[in-house]
Amino acid sequence: MAEGTDTYMGLAVPLYGESEITQQILGNDILSITGAASQTGDFLVLQNSSGTERFVVEDGGNVVITQGAAADVGLKVVRYSGPTADAIQVTDNGGTTTWAITKNAGMLLKVRTTKPTTGLTKGELLLIFHGSTPKLAVCTSTAADTLKMIRLRTKTLGRLTA
Repeated sequence: MAEGTDTYMGLAVPLYGESEITQQILGNDILSITGAASQTGDFLVLQNSSGTERFVVEDGGNVVITQGAAADVGLKVVRYSGPTADAIQVTDNGGTTTWAITKNAGMLLKVRTTKPTTGLTKGELLLIFHGSTPKLAVCTSTAADTLKMIRLRTKTLGRLTA
């Protein structure tokens, strides 16, 4: 989107008190933060009154959320009442969804059609097809890229009706 260029009477956001920024041109971004050419500091830090960082957007784009108490939810997504898209979606650089929480609150995992031979992490859980047989696999050795697999039974459980 286009970046806005307006300021309130040439001033920035106040240092104290509360403030609100109201969008004036619907096609422009409400707030843009631009880092320096060799930026190493974080883009955005939200912290409590003790200086403890709670929400950080790092210079590389990583988002870090630090919970304040044991009962705090790390990431809460409140879904629209009639969603038409995934609630959370992780994609690769090509735009292929590798993991998602779907609009129906299901979990979607990328299913591999061949056994990966490199890049595995011990404890990684995979759904793969070994030929035409679906299998659940867990990596038991990062160094050797070893997978332990179990066959998933494919039975038709009947038809679901509303």
